[in-house]
Amino acid sequence: MVRRNLLSLLACWVVTHASITLLAQSALDNDGYAQLSPIDGTAVLNEFRSSRVPGDFCLKFNIIHKPRRGESSAPVSGTLWASWADGGPRLRIEMSAGENAPKKHFLAIKNPQQTQLWCALENQAEPIITSDTAASLLAPGLLLTAFDLQMPFTHWEKTNYVNTERSRGRPVHFYLAVNNSSTSPAKVKFGVDRSYRALTEATYYDNNDQALRVMQIEDFAKVDDQWMISTCSVRDEATRDVDTLKITEAAVRLKLGGQIFDPESLGTPAPSLNAEQFKPL
Repeated sequence: MVRRNLLSLLACWVVTHASITLLAQSALDNDGYAQLSPIDGTAVLNEFRSSRVPGDFCLKFNIIHKPRRGESSAPVSGTLWASWADGGPRLRIEMSAGENAPKKHFLAIKNPQQTQLWCALENQAEPIITSDTAASLLAPGLLLTAFDLQMPFTHWEKTNYVNTERSRGRPVHFYLAVNNSSTSPAKVKFGVDRSYRALTEATYYDNNDQALRVMQIEDFAKVDDQWMISTCSVRDEATRDVDTLKITEAAVRLKLGGQIFDPESLGTPAPSLNAEQFKPL
């Protein structure tokens, strides 16, 4: 009798172990990467949304437009101020498109309560709230927009985990975010690095699931023991033209004044930082 019970327990263990093994195998992709459950997928997304760089920071950058055919454009320079408020990032961007071109300023707020984008020309009294991609172009002749730097799609309400797969040699969690408004893009598929919980790429789609543009994080740099994006690119899928944004200098662990991120002050240039606060990348 005791032997029969032991055999029954052993049989149950074998069946259970086999079931668990099969379940684990079904949760792996072809490269052997474990797939997240819906609950785990949401947990990773929430962790990614709440992750931040310690302190405020200011970045100086250049953007070069590279057409599929022809010569690359002269670099267009800009400055970005970043802070954190109400559970999300807020960005101020000021572009210098040339001596004779009007300078464009942008303010972007993204948190669980709201996602908003303002734009204004220098000395413009009233900023404009916009969700129009064309209106948020950083400078004439560029592909990059304030939308690309704001990345509101990471906080769109209808965002679901898709899968985990290898992307450029690293395991990446992919999510599909659907735009609730009628503006473009209709949806965005973006990747979050499995280890570092950092954005790796994003593909914009129209209503017909046609890819419009691809944004990729190309490189990272370390400033004062703080890792941050140093280079990113955007490629237009129709023309195959590419914009590359390169961070040239960074000032980190700052405490920026709240007035920098006040929409009413957007037409006035933000206060400059001391040159000694910046470090080259």
